[in-house]
Amino acid sequence: MDRSTARNRRDFLRAATGTVLAAGASTAWMGTAVAGQTPARGRHLPPNKIGIQLYTMRSLMSESVEDTLTFLSRVGYAEVEFAGLYGYSPERMRDLLRHLKLQAPASHDSIPSNQDQLEQLLEQARTLGQRWVVLPYFAADTLKEYHQLAERLNWAGDIARRHGLRVGYHNHAHEFDSFGGTRPYDLLLRETDPHLVDFELDIYWAIKAGVDPTDLFDRAPGRFPLSHVKGMSADGSFADVGEGVLDYGRIFAEKERAGMQHYFVERDDLPHPKETARDSYRHLRQLTF
Repeated sequence: MDRSTARNRRDFLRAATGTVLAAGASTAWMGTAVAGQTPARGRHLPPNKIGIQLYTMRSLMSESVEDTLTFLSRVGYAEVEFAGLYGYSPERMRDLLRHLKLQAPASHDSIPSNQDQLEQLLEQARTLGQRWVVLPYFAADTLKEYHQLAERLNWAGDIARRHGLRVGYHNHAHEFDSFGGTRPYDLLLRETDPHLVDFELDIYWAIKAGVDPTDLFDRAPGRFPLSHVKGMSADGSFADVGEGVLDYGRIFAEKERAGMQHYFVERDDLPHPKETARDSYRHLRQLTF
């Protein structure tokens, strides 16, 4: 993620975390609203697919990349998702990941409109062993701009395919706002080529917008191989995974229909990154559905 993208994302998140859930939004995904409705329990997430978005650890990554990744490996994480390399070359980062037995299936990066720059980004991703390059944030005032984004994602996805990679899109809440009866997220699902473009579903932000994630699985089955997993307090603010009102058991029970393969812990604010990483991992390892 470049500096301008990161700054835009921080500004947006700072404003968004002060809001509460929209009045009248569906609560089908809240743990407090599904007692007795969750499917029979006994399944677990595969441990080798539980990861963490390193944006969650950005304060510690800025101090020491090696110490932070070593800590995450010792907690038990098998995967990380990059949000910048903190001055490391792709080769040096790859070697550190191998040493710590960590995989990096995806990264958050701007998707360049210049083909040479895109090719460089894709080569970096290949060096790091990634499968996906994910656009972390996009906001626009018109549907025309989302049409153009869909075209750019398809273009980038076609080039990525030649490198053995895929392009993804990560949502926040605003993509579910209606523009004259059309939600930008629905437009992106409809106008991007499923053979070229995947979606990283940030479950917290979808629910913050009043959307039941399982409705998206019905709309576009198999298109959500990547997910971001956060906790949500009763007032809609961030929490560690396992705290608050979200019933992830209900959502993950539909993971085959969604096409989910990877589960990245994330917390956008930074009260206690080590505790967030440790407690969230423990909850996901113990979660049954």
